Amino acid sequence: MNVERLIDDIYGAAASPDLWPEVMYDLARLVDAAGGFIAAGNGDAWFGWRYSVGMEAAGAFVASEAVTRTQATARLLAADRAGFVADHQAFSEEEYLADPMVAECLKPAGLHHSTATAIKAPTGDLVVVQIVRRVGLPQFSAEDIRRLDALRPHLARAGMLAARWRLERLRAVADALATIGIPAAVLDSRGKVLATNLLLEALNSHLAWLPRDRIALVDPSANALLSRAIADISNSAATTVRSFPSRPATENPVVVHLIPATGRSRDIFEGGFGVLAFTPVAAPSTPDIALVRGLFDLTAAEARVASGVAEGLTPDQIAHRDGTSRETVRYQLKTVFAKTGVSRQSQLAALLAAHVRVPRRFPGSHQDS
Repeated sequence: MNVERLIDDIYGAAASPDLWPEVMYDLARLVDAAGGFIAAGNGDAWFGWRYSVGMEAAGAFVASEAVTRTQATARLLAADRAGFVADHQAFSEEEYLADPMVAECLKPAGLHHSTATAIKAPTGDLVVVQIVRRVGLPQFSAEDIRRLDALRPHLARAGMLAARWRLERLRAVADALATIGIPAAVLDSRGKVLATNLLLEALNSHLAWLPRDRIALVDPSANALLSRAIADISNSAATTVRSFPSRPATENPVVVHLIPATGRSRDIFEGGFGVLAFTPVAAPSTPDIALVRGLFDLTAAEARVASGVAEGLTPDQIAHRDGTSRETVRYQLKTVFAKTGVSRQSQLAALLAAHVRVPRRFPGSHQDS
């Protein structure tokens, strides 16, 4: 294997996450393994992951509730090693076979022995790289670990670069909202403020700053809703209310929106955060539909369905208006729900109507899909 090319690809993946599956596959080949997996998360959840071909079961596992029952990450961290740790170094064979990661994920896919390393990113997020062998092959040897350890510094630096570029993207989101007059902050899934814009300073009567870069609302009822919404940032299917009024005692109310990130591709650092935006109730102007489409990754067809919901139309009425079938509208509506993090039309209307002016038609919309 061309190790120099693999090192180049590791750094390339920091900027282009589509390279991670190939990098994980090449890492696995280096030690005669079936495939590899990389995930980023924090103490609450994994919010981004990529895997090589043949490791689809690992992707399904980390997205399921079963990931909360595995001891793999805890044992890896307890090993406290700045390098790869083989399964036999963290588990007895009986413990390893009984762990949900093996019993429910690896074994059914014909996989067995694994080795992994944990890397702390500058943001406080945790990056885990795992390499897995097929059933029948021996456990990872000291020489296998040495080969992988030689590449770990490059994986760590790539993770650091990816995390920093993520912060730059988040700052750009906050600044873009400022250009159209929207005070905003970007929060991670634990409620830590990652970026803000200058307009947020004008809302000091609405906000309270807490230790460790946390933010709270002065209105107790609104703050309780915000706390619940933050807890569900990473869960796009959650039914948590994400748009609600905040009414401090001495100021005009504002509407608070917590918009979860969706991302066009699962960059290992792309998920696990939300945009906290504030809209005055009597705002003289409203955000453009292009902003909404960009934040939620809506297609033109999905945006038309969202506009109909904001106008109070039923799916049948939207289908009649747009000359399409009711089934198509219902399918698009489900996609809009998933992208906006709501589960009912009333919640979507509350998120869009009166605060985001959605036009009935878009230029060239008859050609969009």
